[in-house]
Amino acid sequence: MRVLCCLDGTNSAQIAKATEMLSQSLTLGLLHVIDTGPRRDMDRIRERFFRPKAHHLPHEKEMLETEKASAQDILSAARRYFGDAESMQREGRPEREIVNAAAEWRADVVIVCSRAEYGENAKIGPRSVGHVARFVLDHAPCPVLLVRPLAREQFPITP
Repeated sequence: MRVLCCLDGTNSAQIAKATEMLSQSLTLGLLHVIDTGPRRDMDRIRERFFRPKAHHLPHEKEMLETEKASAQDILSAARRYFGDAESMQREGRPEREIVNAAAEWRADVVIVCSRAEYGENAKIGPRSVGHVARFVLDHAPCPVLLVRPLAREQFPITP
């Protein structure tokens, strides 16, 4: 069974616990998507004020390098939980990249964590799941295992 685990930098421990429940003979793929949305938003704001689009902004290259380094750190930290899993890194809208990666990698199951709040602040209805998880639930080419967030004291971040 091939299971695609979607990482955001804070959910490695939760996904590791979820995979333990499935089986011991899994082929795991770890996916992290660098969200390009904030950069697009900055371009739209710049265009709104009639400023010409500068393709080589002074800090754009530094931002991209920092995002890529952060993605590598997230995947490296996840390897402490998962060992020999295949790592994948993409850029784009996370919800679409997760669905595309699941199709291309031929995942049998996608594990994604909800970004919704838990406990007393939990919402009911469509907003009970974050927008990325909602899109993946609606469009994934395979079953999706949604892992609900746990209280931080129940699930420490360090392995």
